[in-house]
Amino acid sequence: MNSFIHEAGNLYLIMDGVRRAKAAQLHGHDQITAEIVDGSGISLGNGYIPLDALLSPKRSIRRITSSDQNRWERVIEGASHATLPFPPIVVQPTKKRLTRLVDVEFEIGEQQ
Repeated sequence: MNSFIHEAGNLYLIMDGVRRAKAAQLHGHDQITAEIVDGSGISLGNGYIPLDALLSPKRSIRRITSSDQNRWERVIEGASHATLPFPPIVVQPTKKRLTRLVDVEFEIGEQQ
């Protein structure tokens, strides 16, 4: 696998791994391992990406059903470790201005 080096100022859209990235951010991590892919989905390599360079395709993380909550609890437990035990998230370089990871909220409520 090729190595990818983040350049300051670049932003990345999370294609897979919003929960993992948000959990890492909430536990005080400042970077996460990611596979960077181009617009065609071809891997550009793996590298460490600063969490403040990540954008989310969604504004919130669902924690409504017990299944949603269980998924979140598994991820948040992993993020409590000094070294993240997660597989790399998948990101794509972007110039679009979407939701920054720090602004992703939680959709919490009773299942209807």
